[in-house]
Order: sequence, then C-alpha cells, then structure tokens
Amino acid sequence: MNPWPIIGGTAMSVCAPSDFIMPTGAVPGDVLILTKPLGTQIAVNVNEWRQQEDKTNWNKAQGVITLEEAFEAYDKCCESMTRLNKNAAKLMHKYHAHGATDVTGFGILGHSNNLAQNQKNKVQFNIHTLPIIKKMVEIDKVFKRWRLEEGFSAETSGGLLVILPAQDAQNFCRELEELDGKPCWIVGDVIEAQQNNMAKIMENKRILEI
Repeated sequence: MNPWPIIGGTAMSVCAPSDFIMPTGAVPGDVLILTKPLGTQIAVNVNEWRQQEDKTNWNKAQGVITLEEAFEAYDKCCESMTRLNKNAAKLMHKYHAHGATDVTGFGILGHSNNLAQNQKNKVQFNIHTLPIIKKMVEIDKVFKRWRLEEGFSAETSGGLLVILPAQDAQNFCRELEELDGKPCWIVGDVIEAQQNNMAKIMENKRILEI
C-alpha cells in the first residue's frame, strides 16, 4: 500500500489535420534545431550534492566547478525547465517544419534516433553541435555517469529538436529568441541514409558552453 495519494489524469483535444505537424517529413538538406540547452540532469545533481550532509560528491565536484558556477548552472537549468515550448511549436508552422520531438528522458541521441527511424524518407541525422550548460561537461568527465557528450544524458522539460528546411532555420532561430529571450541553435544536418534511418553524433562535434 502506498501511504501517499496518487492522482492520475489525461488531457484530450481535437484539432484539424492542418493544425498538426506529423513527425515524419524530413528530407535530405534539412537541418536540426535544438531550442534548449542540454545538461539539466547534471546541474540538478550538482545542486543536490551541495546541500547534502555527506559532502563526498560535492567535494569531488569542486575540483572542476566553483560554488558560484554551480549556482549559475542551476539557475540556467531552472530557467530552461520552466520555459514552455509553446512559442517554438507555433513557429514550427510558420517556418514549415518537417517534424520534431522533445528531448527528455532518452537524451538527445535517443530521441533523435527515434525521430529518424519514424521518417518516411531514407534519412540520417548528423548532430554536429551540442549546446550544454557551462561546466556540465567537466562534471560528467569527473563522475562518468551520464554520457552527456555521447547524447544519452536525460533532460527534464527539455527543448524541441525541430526538423526545418535549411532556408528557414536562421529566421526560426531569430524569431524564437525575440519571443523567448533565449537563443536556440542549429545542431545537425539531415542527409540521405545509406542503410537504415538513424541519428549519430559526429566525432568532431562542437561543444557550445551556455
């Protein structure tokens, strides 16, 4: 028996086909846009370590991060988690998106791989840039728990990974930043798949500290 009450619920809506963008329309030449930075799971963990009586993990983390940097990372994490994806979703219609997914529990590679496998065309997603909250890469290297640079670190209330025609990408990013007050990034390319649809993080990927 669970001593706590468990409340479940569901939400339903009705919309016209034109209101809904199917996540299946990627074509070679498209680009991938990420609307929030990665590293939220690690930033939350660091903040928890700081407050625990057992300071083992926090003392270890202090080898690569200061208290001020930990606070800054947590602030960025909270801002990201509390910001809605509503504006990004609306702009998907304006800028002719070919599909999208959120980036949450499976990490950016897990979700982009699922998205790639659901495309109608033979495509591969090549992720060349990872925007990551500052100092989270260093923390991951010390603790070796989350595989952040490999794309497997879970995110909480993460951003959208949006498939857009290349010619619309810059305008999408510019307008979303005007609406949300925060940047988004072109993080990958859609190319023709030689075999099975899949996503991969490039070996020469670029890490953007946010």
